[in-house]
Amino acid sequence: GKRGVVGSAAMRLLLRTLRRGVSAALPCAAAISTATVIGIGAQYPLSCYTSAQCEEVPPDEVTDVEFQPRPPSQWVENTQRAVSDSLVDFGDGYGFARALRTIRQAYAMPVSLVSELRTYFVSEAEKGLKGEESSLAMLPTFVTKRVTGNETGDFFALDLGGTNFRVLRLTLEGGGKVGPMLQGKYHIPTAVKNGTAEDLFGFLADAVAHFLATQCSSNPRGNLGFTFSFPVEQTAINAGKLLFWNKGFSASGTVGEDVVKLLQTQFEERGINLVVKALANDTVGTMEAAAYRTPNATLGVIFGTGTNGAYIEKTARISKWKGAVSEEMVVNTEWGNLDMRRYMNRFDQEVDAASSNPGRQTFEKMVSGMYLGELCRVTILSPSVAAGFSPECRLALATAFASECSFSSADMAECEGDNTANLEKLDAVLMAAGVPESTFRDRVLIREACVNISSRAARLSAMSVVGTLDLAGGTAATTVAIDGTVFECYPFFKERMEYCVEQLLGPDHAKDVHLVLAKDGSGIGAAIIAAIAE
Repeated sequence: GKRGVVGSAAMRLLLRTLRRGVSAALPCAAAISTATVIGIGAQYPLSCYTSAQCEEVPPDEVTDVEFQPRPPSQWVENTQRAVSDSLVDFGDGYGFARALRTIRQAYAMPVSLVSELRTYFVSEAEKGLKGEESSLAMLPTFVTKRVTGNETGDFFALDLGGTNFRVLRLTLEGGGKVGPMLQGKYHIPTAVKNGTAEDLFGFLADAVAHFLATQCSSNPRGNLGFTFSFPVEQTAINAGKLLFWNKGFSASGTVGEDVVKLLQTQFEERGINLVVKALANDTVGTMEAAAYRTPNATLGVIFGTGTNGAYIEKTARISKWKGAVSEEMVVNTEWGNLDMRRYMNRFDQEVDAASSNPGRQTFEKMVSGMYLGELCRVTILSPSVAAGFSPECRLALATAFASECSFSSADMAECEGDNTANLEKLDAVLMAAGVPESTFRDRVLIREACVNISSRAARLSAMSVVGTLDLAGGTAATTVAIDGTVFECYPFFKERMEYCVEQLLGPDHAKDVHLVLAKDGSGIGAAIIAAIAE
């Protein structure tokens, strides 16, 4: 049936393909069962091939993949590629083969290109540090003290950076320990995101007032750190002017204004006795939260709804800095705005043109959770890819995913993480969206789009981390603190990043770079920055 495994003839072809190649990487490949080949099993969920392998596809045909000894995830990815390739010869494969070729070529990210982008990233960053024209703002944060882990006290923290606004009250106990913490999470309505300054900052103040009323015995006095995860030109540790919005925000009357002052004004109108002592980006907060426990955490990174990175730079290298002299300072790169227009494919260009900020945040649009699902939707609906689907599925997809953002990054993760023999979880995603009929080959093609898009995103993410390590002056025993749902939840994202880091740095240096999940670090980090700012 249309939802069953492909017929026996295709299965024999698939097994011949796999036995011909996997034996180089797997001693007992010939004994792999049909179900194991397609589903791989729970230990290694179905994943994809690296973008470097994607470029091996010739312009006129899809050929057998060359299998090489690699880590487990790599032979799983190679096996997955063989599954797709074997289906080309089953039935009418022309449209399917063309669709495969379109996807693989569009999202290919070989090591040579990643290395080129690494050099470009560093060049843009160094221009930004000098105050020259650059797509990387390289913003001084006024955070000049290193966290020791011995900071103590009770603090409040606010975290604004995406769909939700968080309010926290926590205790720093010293010795790298964070004590009892209370947290409130408030969903931000779209009307508030796109309203006025008073709408947005009034909403934030109302949320704080609600938190104080429900979580605190009185209206306490205290200091707080404010994590504001948007591009800001800071003028002091507790002051900064908004440069522009991203991540779906567009509140009027805010650009060029001091966001701390806007918030403090709303506090005063409501009688809230809290004072903003520190303004920080979420990447800075993530780094400081990790550094409170691990002193060698010198990079803070976000791979979630958006993406950005911060690191510790020698102040002498920040030529544009005209403030007080200090040995070093945390720099907010704002790498989401790295100009990637010359590296964008036609699907990237379509997503960019339809966004609220065309031509801006182009790196973010190739990497972050806010855009990956939309990239996948645009890709599978394009004529050259859609031709690879069965007629019934093609028509249903065009209807089900006609509107923007109707296929999410969470949907992508569900599809790519499907380790069932018939891709039943992927099938469930399609059925829930309104696609009642799909063949096994249809589902494989959708997964192809997911894995190629996410693989490119992971490799670009690794490039930005390595480029920042270059700026920081080395890789010796470095902890990269990373927060965000893409890094945390997307299948194989971390592993692909680590593999690309090893390709760029070599195994000897890569072993000293530790990509560590720093979950919810941005809020805790804001409180820590408030502590060192006192």
